[in-house]
Amino acid sequence: MQSAPSFMPATPKPVYSRICEVASYRTMPLLLADIIDVLEHMAPPSLAEAWDHVGLQIGDPHRRVDSVWVALDPGPDVVAAACGSQADLLITHHPLFFRPLQRIETDTALGTVIEQAVRHRLAIYCLHTNLDAAADGLNDMLAHRLGLRRLRPLIPPGGATDRHHPGIGRVGTLARAMCLSDLAQQVKQRLGAAAVRMAGDPALRVKKVALVTGSGGSAVGGFLSTDADAFISGDLRYHEVRDIEYARRGVLDVGHFHSEHLMVDAIAQRLRRIFGRRHPPVRVQACSLEKDPFTVV
Repeated sequence: MQSAPSFMPATPKPVYSRICEVASYRTMPLLLADIIDVLEHMAPPSLAEAWDHVGLQIGDPHRRVDSVWVALDPGPDVVAAACGSQADLLITHHPLFFRPLQRIETDTALGTVIEQAVRHRLAIYCLHTNLDAAADGLNDMLAHRLGLRRLRPLIPPGGATDRHHPGIGRVGTLARAMCLSDLAQQVKQRLGAAAVRMAGDPALRVKKVALVTGSGGSAVGGFLSTDADAFISGDLRYHEVRDIEYARRGVLDVGHFHSEHLMVDAIAQRLRRIFGRRHPPVRVQACSLEKDPFTVV
């Protein structure tokens, strides 16, 4: 098993130990606030970008939680299914609210979600850019899935690495060098994607890889300042890809969905380990409904 990145915390915070103790009590009800403490240990809200809205979106921290769902997006189908299964909490990566609301119109997708969640008392909590930036967060999840070793931040926070805040993106080394076209096939298989977009010389020898989950266009300059051979991300634009191509490096656009969806199973598994000792244990389900919105034709 790959060793943890050197910038990860060596020991858990006290709150994590306290919550694990709470999780083991048979008679004490588990509250939403207890789960929030665990989630904020995994991805401190202070790591979120200034424009982002993370944390509790809907819900009462003092309510009991017996059933948890984890999904990428708080979309209408996911929320309806979570409500139908009588889940108490939906944890997502993408926020329900990106900007302040002036009205709630229940004939819109967002209004439908809000109405259903409130009616069924479904709490919604999001881990977004704080999960991206956290140690052992989403960028580390993707790097591990792709088999990268000796990880370091692509863009450290404020120009300096902090073990609790590694920064955005990762740079790592493949177990063996391979050509860009072979890397593309490997990444496609490991992410379960129907296709990935590739630019650069297919025969380019790749040993060191940089990556950013989600939309990584703003990190292209950071990638070009490193010695990495190839860049992996999603939602890359034409001129960003041209800059990489002109620098004689490689790029793989795996799409926004496939660069982030792996957080669903990862977070669900972590919560099962923490809260599975309860009798009966808290039910944690990784939502299986979500698909990449794009279809390759």
